[in-house]
Amino acid sequence: MRNIEVTAKTVDMAIEKGLQMLGVSREDIEVKVINEGSMLKKAVVEIYTFANNEEREEYLKNVKTSNEIKLVKTESEVETQEFNFEGVEEVTKVVTEFLEGLLANMGIVGEVSRGVKNGDIFFRVNGENINNLIGYHGETLEAIQYIVNTITRARVPSYHKKIYIDVENYRRKRQDTVEAIAEKMAKRVLQTKKSIKLEPMNSFERKSIHYILSNIEHIGTHSEGVEPNRYLVIDYID
Repeated sequence: MRNIEVTAKTVDMAIEKGLQMLGVSREDIEVKVINEGSMLKKAVVEIYTFANNEEREEYLKNVKTSNEIKLVKTESEVETQEFNFEGVEEVTKVVTEFLEGLLANMGIVGEVSRGVKNGDIFFRVNGENINNLIGYHGETLEAIQYIVNTITRARVPSYHKKIYIDVENYRRKRQDTVEAIAEKMAKRVLQTKKSIKLEPMNSFERKSIHYILSNIEHIGTHSEGVEPNRYLVIDYID
């Protein structure tokens, strides 16, 4: 099996470009869409070719299995094979106790759930009237996450990856918002050819914007400032 990644203005154009690069016809390939593209972003696809029908059938079988797993998995569910990371269960106990104690002290009725991915642990707090845990632009949430990571490093030194805290799916909603703003500002940069500074953001949000703008021609990004006021700059590149 051979695969290549192709970028173009649209998915169809990317597929056609890939067919020309490989010298094959459409019925000879399988396509995985990485990014469907938009007004500012290019489409990205992976194109697979096969040595024989058995190889193709094995690929399709794996894709089907992968898709079935994605359908039944939710953000709060944990991949069992990833519990092998040292310290995960200890970290879970420490963080859960801290978050439940925080909720109790603030008089908030809430529930703490956990997910694990690639050794990073994600905790989500759901409940009623818990906006105080988020704060302005997530400042309180960032502070809680910082405290949790500091406590965990001291009590479970064997665990070296980062712990993420979310409240009522705030981070996902916030990420969607800042990405939409970034795309709008990138369009303005293309029109004016002048750099634009975005508002201060945490490292996760900055990395997300770096990524989504990375495929836009003539657009570059870099960070400036010092935490917690570090911000992203969108530049025009000739």
